[in-house]
Amino acid sequence: MILHVIILGVVQGLTEFLPISSSGHLAILEGFFGITEPVALTAFLHLGTLLATIVFFFKKISSLIRGLIKGKRESISYTINIIIGSIPIVIFALVFKSWIETSFTDFTLVTILLGVTGIVLLVTGVMRKQEMKVSYLRALVIGIAQMFAALPGLSRSGLTISAGLFSGVSPEESFTFSFLLSLPAILGANLVELANISTIDKPTTMIIGLVCSFIFGLIALRILRDMVRRRFHLFGIYCLVISLIVLLLS
Repeated sequence: MILHVIILGVVQGLTEFLPISSSGHLAILEGFFGITEPVALTAFLHLGTLLATIVFFFKKISSLIRGLIKGKRESISYTINIIIGSIPIVIFALVFKSWIETSFTDFTLVTILLGVTGIVLLVTGVMRKQEMKVSYLRALVIGIAQMFAALPGLSRSGLTISAGLFSGVSPEESFTFSFLLSLPAILGANLVELANISTIDKPTTMIIGLVCSFIFGLIALRILRDMVRRRFHLFGIYCLVISLIVLLLS
């Protein structure tokens, strides 16, 4: 059981942040190896990656909060960008909640969408990088990408960072905004997951999963930050290869 939890924690921590789709990899683990996530464990693993995001971007988050308190225009504008970017996924989740949940059980769909993620990432490799900042319109474009990433197999970080790059936002800013934008959605989803837990069996095991997802989440964020400018598209090759292999074997 502990090894099972460690594997899930490592997979969650790495794939939640690297643009290779955590939902796609968890579906593959379940489909081929019968490894599943209990509801309580899922909540703890997601809590671990949420904490990793907060810790990694703590300086930016604290600066943003201080700026809001002081009424700085830049902080207010950035917060509005996050709000604008969060609207699409909220509407999408409310309207298509049942369909989204059903799509997670369609193994073939998940695998195909993982391949779609790969294609999107590969396209970023032939683009000329620009250095613009996030505007209201660009925040909406990135938010729409996050909306589609509610479907399994489509990487949230992959699609949102790619959308930022496609709209002319600098690689570093696309990386930062992608994950700050994720905080409201991940926090909301995590609160719902925690509220649905009636009992927690083996709390020590849950903590081990949380710690693993937290540590490997930090590692993944560091890797992605270093690769986002020059080698981001290489994740696309990985996604396509895994997608094709799984489709051939299934």
